[in-house]
Amino acid sequence: MDAQAPGKASGTAAPPPVDTATGAGRTWSLQREWSRAFLLMLAALLIGAVVTIVGVRGLMDQVQETSDRLQLELEKVEILRSALDSHEQLGHQVLSGAAVDRAAFHRQQEEISRLFEDVSAVLPAEKHARDTIIGARQSWQEALTDHGLWGSQVLLLKGSHVEETPALAASSAGIRSQLADIRRYSLAEMDKGLAHSAELERFLVIARSILFLVAVGATVYFRRRMAKDLMRPVGSLHQGVRKLRAGNYNHRIEVFRRDELGELAEAFNGMAAAVHSSHEALTHRATHDPLTGLANRAALMERLTASFGAGSTRRNRHEGLLFIDIDDFKEVNDSLGHERGDALLIQLAARLKGCVRSDDVVARLGGDEFAIVVMDDDAGSVTAGIAERIHGALRAPFFLGDDRLTVTASMGAAQRRPETTDAAELLRQADFAMYLAKHGGKARFQLFDAEGYNHMTYRAALKRDLASAVAAGQLRLEYQPIADLNTGTILGVEALVRWEHPTLGLLAPSEFIPLAEETGDIDAVGCWVLDTASRQAAGWRKSLPQCEELWIAINLSTIQLPNPRNLAAITRILADPAAQADKVVLEVTETALAGSTDGGIAALRTLKETGVRVAIDDFGTGYSSLSSLAVLPADILKIDRSFLGRQASEAQSAAMLEGILGLARMLSLEVIAEGVEEAGQLDLLRSLDCRMGQGYFLARPGSAEAVETLLASGARLQPGPAELEQAVDS
Repeated sequence: MDAQAPGKASGTAAPPPVDTATGAGRTWSLQREWSRAFLLMLAALLIGAVVTIVGVRGLMDQVQETSDRLQLELEKVEILRSALDSHEQLGHQVLSGAAVDRAAFHRQQEEISRLFEDVSAVLPAEKHARDTIIGARQSWQEALTDHGLWGSQVLLLKGSHVEETPALAASSAGIRSQLADIRRYSLAEMDKGLAHSAELERFLVIARSILFLVAVGATVYFRRRMAKDLMRPVGSLHQGVRKLRAGNYNHRIEVFRRDELGELAEAFNGMAAAVHSSHEALTHRATHDPLTGLANRAALMERLTASFGAGSTRRNRHEGLLFIDIDDFKEVNDSLGHERGDALLIQLAARLKGCVRSDDVVARLGGDEFAIVVMDDDAGSVTAGIAERIHGALRAPFFLGDDRLTVTASMGAAQRRPETTDAAELLRQADFAMYLAKHGGKARFQLFDAEGYNHMTYRAALKRDLASAVAAGQLRLEYQPIADLNTGTILGVEALVRWEHPTLGLLAPSEFIPLAEETGDIDAVGCWVLDTASRQAAGWRKSLPQCEELWIAINLSTIQLPNPRNLAAITRILADPAAQADKVVLEVTETALAGSTDGGIAALRTLKETGVRVAIDDFGTGYSSLSSLAVLPADILKIDRSFLGRQASEAQSAAMLEGILGLARMLSLEVIAEGVEEAGQLDLLRSLDCRMGQGYFLARPGSAEAVETLLASGARLQPGPAELEQAVDS
């Protein structure tokens, strides 16, 4: 570049030759002046070249340094991301109960912590970048802690917690998203580093302008060369930085040179390619399942959420969502190992993709759960057709190494309607439909049932409220007297729990006790009933002279018996002298006790050591044999009301009652007949010499205050309900 300038300038400015002496002198003078101009131009060129080279070299070094630093940051982040992915997969195995070297898992956490520190050390000093990596580390640590995988927790984690793997996968996706944000801070630092190019440009313009005043002819020449060789490339580089910062990672600078500016352009292009590659990799990992390559839960929710937006073109179009769960997939992992299980999921993903149209979206939600967004499906026929194709595709066996395996899937579908509020609701509906298919026999397809869903949400709301019912003081007790059928004397009372729900009103036990048994709240409810009822009866025995022998019957769920901690709580209540355990009868249903393990019977024997009596409730409806009845720790049989519900005059009913009463006498057991609601039933029981009974004909359940009034009055509960109602109302 510099060697051509003098030749071109001299070629255009050389004077014509002259023959006279004056002409020769003028020529000499002109030549001397030209020499001076040439030297001046050469000096200006040299100075300009030095300034240009030094400035460009400084800029190139700065960009190269920025590029190297960015490359280092990206490498550190990539190493950290790979370690996190590996750690996450190992964490899923730990949660699923697989045999994993947990000490190595713990050491891997320490290595990842060091990698977080390495990334933090190479990040720019900008506060948000450091805060992001610190926040990612904290989120990672909190996610592991929440699932019992952090530090020494993992050594104490027992059993399978596979239901927590979707939550762990969602947390890991969030952490990967935070790592992806780091590139924005790095690009901002790169922009600051390259911003010096504009300052260098201004410096060169000023320097050149001064030199142009010294050599006007050289100024034009240098200006052209500068515009061609420096200003345009620098401007192109600056424009490239602006586009890169705006998110256009595909932009590249054309390289026509092999000098420093050419190297600078190549360095920029290499840096842009690295950023583009990293962006695509992080974006793909944040939106795709690493095992199957399908869209993940985050991508699925983003797709559905976008369709619910006000400006979406799909807002008024009906979409179907198919929720798929592999039947008995845990058995595949347990019998064949997680490697074969992963291989099955990969093959299954390929078959699912082969069953949909090009516009439909197939996603893996986690574990063995998949979902398909079915576009433009108004009546649900397309979704049903896809489900049928999937069932057909699953009939062909899967080959996992040397193993040949056939699997089935339970599928639920929900159609998007105008009243569907958001993507999460649509997913819940499809999940509920799948739940119905799974519990309806598996290998089935089920459409969303709004009525069943409402019932499920009602039950779920009751379950949530039930957790705080005891602490909030919402439970109530009613008591139904148990009488001597011959004299009408009240011998005992049965405690019946009610739930005073803050919005639904008074709920019967049948509405919430089964839910309490499902959720485990039956422990708290049962202990509250036992403690409250036993103390109430003890208070009556102390305050009412005619009630010294009054006993209290309390229902006990067999769900409470196998739990050692709950059994200990029941024992503590009964061991309290205030409870007077010898006046307590624990009622356990025959059906539940017959289906329980030996642990339930052993627990009853333990409780009997406190002095309580045990009654077999609803006797006659279960399937216990005479041999099992003989070994049960029972003191009382409560005949189920269904035996009295038949016509009292029937000989068969009387014979069955007589048989039960005879069996009880042979086993030295007392008998209480439930459901006495008619005078004929009472007469039949008296004729069969049944001593005790309870029912609406004798007395209805009442509050503690009403029953206390009845007890204080000394009223006898025969022959009918009129006398009792009068006593209760008084």
